[in-house]
Order: sequence, then structure tokens, then C-alpha cells
Amino acid sequence: MKPSYLIYLSVFTVLVFAGCKKNDSNQNSGKTTVNNGNGKSTPTLPQGAAQLLNFKINGASCAFDSLSVSYYYPVAVGTSLTGYTVNYDTTATAAVYINNVQIKNGGVMNSSITANDELTIRAVNALNETSTYHLVITGMPIVTLTCNSEIADDDVNAKFDLVNPDYQAEHSQLEITSNIQIAIRGGVSRDYPKKNYKVHTVDASNNDIDVSLLGLRHDNSWILDAMYIDQARMRNRVCTDLWNTFNNVPYLDKEPTALNGTRGYMTEVFLNGKYHGIYCLTEKLDRKQLQIKKQYGDMYKADFWTSETAFQGISAYDNTAATWGGWELEYPELGDSPAPDWGYLYNEVNFIANSTDADFATQIASRVDINNIVDYFIFINVLNAPDNENKNTFFSFYDIRSAGYFFYSPWDLDGTIGRNAGGGMLANQIIGPANNNLFARLMNLNAANFNGLVKARWAQLKDNQLSKAAVASRIEVYRKLLNGTNAFARERQVWDNITQDLNVEAAYMTNWYSTQYDQFDNYVKSL
Repeated sequence: MKPSYLIYLSVFTVLVFAGCKKNDSNQNSGKTTVNNGNGKSTPTLPQGAAQLLNFKINGASCAFDSLSVSYYYPVAVGTSLTGYTVNYDTTATAAVYINNVQIKNGGVMNSSITANDELTIRAVNALNETSTYHLVITGMPIVTLTCNSEIADDDVNAKFDLVNPDYQAEHSQLEITSNIQIAIRGGVSRDYPKKNYKVHTVDASNNDIDVSLLGLRHDNSWILDAMYIDQARMRNRVCTDLWNTFNNVPYLDKEPTALNGTRGYMTEVFLNGKYHGIYCLTEKLDRKQLQIKKQYGDMYKADFWTSETAFQGISAYDNTAATWGGWELEYPELGDSPAPDWGYLYNEVNFIANSTDADFATQIASRVDINNIVDYFIFINVLNAPDNENKNTFFSFYDIRSAGYFFYSPWDLDGTIGRNAGGGMLANQIIGPANNNLFARLMNLNAANFNGLVKARWAQLKDNQLSKAAVASRIEVYRKLLNGTNAFARERQVWDNITQDLNVEAAYMTNWYSTQYDQFDNYVKSL
């Protein structure tokens, strides 16, 4: 069963064949090693032995990892699978034995399997040659991506296959397949050895096709978040989950399906037939997620620290450009109709930066959603998220005709809960308004009773969604998932930037938040 949080704690496995030839044999005796591109090694297997190909359980494809000569299949955590059907390619294998029990193609195994089980498979060919494999039962869904081109900045065509052990609870299917286009995504993270990916589901002609994955929204745009810089491989997800528990769009009465954040679920990824580590499959934060009014609403993304993203100054804009002053167009995009207009954001930044104190105090509540700004101020302070103070945010409005006030949506929260954006430890501190001039003027002028609203809102959240126990529980759910499925151990085998055990890091996060909570509580009392 899945937890009740807004997470499907389900790890799925992604297999990407990006121009790599598969080994012709899976015999694992006398193996040699070759460099895998990240300091790890890959077995090179001898030719001519029995091959276990197209291995399936209950009709669903198992993922293969040549690093460990293992197949992977998902069984939901806390459940077992009994009486499962096994299929394989009989042209390459004459007989298959699972834990020394022979199983015919299409036969049924009556022994039960659960998450974290590891079974031995022997494949025997017509010449009585034997190859040995492992069958690893993970606790989460598996995805196979097949790609014949290198994954780079531009979209390349690939195949997508999802096997989801929780399909019944989600009223879905055990296996979903689709054509996709895939590319590297991100800014600074593009330089990390472990890449983030954007995935678009398409038809055979590369036209977008909406699908629902793991119970998430029905859409064609998905993200595989590598979380490489985060020692715990969970901070972005933990923090976004927390945000989703207490904030939503200010026009929820008009758009009851809107979400002011993403939902995402942990996955294990295989790249080029090799294990590639823990990823998080997430929705995209876009017009569809926020339910911004088509043709009448705008979304802008803050990418860099600038005077404009800090609301401290303005520069000239060009409506034919996709960026302005550290901001990036999210919706509408260049080429859309009606065309995007930087003037809306320019006027907002200009007002916040340059209006008189009297005008700011009397008008700001009609220009931004004060309750959203209060929530965001509390959020980035109690989690100590300096990298999200003036960047890694969206600033949007719903409908210029009737709801033109701006509001925040958070993004990319790896640099939180005791770690900075570079992955280093970050001492407890209160950033307050810092360099964000919107926060600074609201607080200094106590415009729209901002300080009083912060006090009142923190009083609600401190014993509920942002309590020490609530945050500790979120961290513990992911710790148990990543450790309990051995996913974190596999991650450490592939990526050597993790410097300590997850139990240690999770305890550090929990203790750090307890101290930060107390500091922020005292800070709010002083307002």
C-alpha cells in the first residue's frame, strides 16, 4: 500500500539504449570490466552461452542491468506476488530455472516474491550451456526507455515502457507503452555527470499524446529529476510535498483541479542497459498545472539573481525576446497567440522597486496575493532556501481581466534543510527578507498587515503542516523507501558524490530542521 502523502513512493526503473550495443551473452563467469563513464565498472560477458531474452513476469517486461547481470521486476512494498506467469524468448533459451525450479515459457511460479527478494535464474540453451542471472524484486514501478541516439540538448525519439505494481489502486494498467521524445534539461545541473531529463509522450508522427503515469495528471510532458547534488536524494521532493500540503493557487474556487506545485514519485533509472541511480518522476510546473487562464494569464520563471528578479530595479524589455532581466517566459511562449507581453511583469517589478511608500502600502494587496506571499516567505525561511529567494520561482497571474494579482510557485528545492545549492552543509540561519525587495518593503512598511499575517499563519502551520513531527515524518518516509528497497545502496554504487549513509543524512536533516524551527519561531515572535 502507498502512504497517504502526496507521493507515490514508487521507484521505477528506466532503461535507455542510447546507441549502445547489447552484450550477446549473459554468462557471468570469467567476466572482465570496462569503464562505465563515471568511475564505475561494467561486466563484459563472453560470447556464445545461453541468453535469457525478453524476460517477462505476468506479461510485463523486466528491466535488465548489465552491471549486475540482473533483471528487475516491481512488487508493491508491503505486498507479495504469488502464482505469477513467466515468459522468455525460447529461441535463445531452451530451459529456465528460478531458484532451481524449472519454469516453462508461459508457466506459473507458485512461490511468492516480495520487494527486496533476490532470486537466481539459470538459462540453459540447446547445447546445455548455462548462464546465470539475478532477479531483483524492487518495491516500485519500472520504466524502460529505448533510444537509438545520444540523449543531448535536443529531443531524440525513444520508446517508453512503464510497469507499475500499483496499477490496480490507480485504476490503470500493469504496463503502459508509448513513443517519446527525450532530452537533457536544467541549467547548472546540465554539467553534472548524472543528468536531468525531460520526456514528452508522442505518437508515431511525433504528435503529443497525453497519458497518465502513476496516477499523476493526464499529460504529455514529464520530468526525470536526477537530484544529483542532494546527498539525500529527497530534498526537492520533501519540500515540494510540504508546500503542497498548505498552499494552492489563490483562485482555487475557479479552478478546483489546479495545483501550485508538482507531484513526483521516486524512481530507479537504468541508462544504456546499466543502473543509473535514483530519479524522481515529476509533473511539470506549467500553465496546465496552475490552470492559468488561456490567453489571459501569464507565467514567468526566475532563472538568475538580478535586480529584476529581486524587485530592486528595471531595464528595458523586448517582447520578441524569451528572456528579460533574469526572467524567462513560461506562458505564453514566443509564437503563441496572443503574443507574450513582458509589460505585465515589467510594470509589477517597477511598482515594487520604485513606487512611493504610500502607494506601495495602499496598492500592493491588489497587485500580489498577500496570503501566497506570506506562505512563501515562511516556506523559504523555515527551510532555509536562499537559492529560492529570488530565483527558482515562478511568478504568475491567473487572468488579467479579473485576477491579475501575482503569486509565487516554488521550484528546484535541492538547496534546503541544511544543504546549499552546491550540496555543502548550511548552518541554521534566518534569511528574513534578505535581497527580495518585495518581502523587504512588505515587512518594513507592514503593508497589508504583512507582519501580522506572517505571525498568524505561522501559528497555524507550526503545529500542523510544518511541525517538527510532520517534517520528520516526511523525511522518514523517503528514508525508509530508499533504504528499504536498497535503492540508495545501488545509487551509491553508481555515483560517488554521496559522502555518508542515508541514515546519517536523514538524521542530520531532522535535527537541522528542529533547530531551524526554533530559530524561526523566535524570529516570528520578534516581528
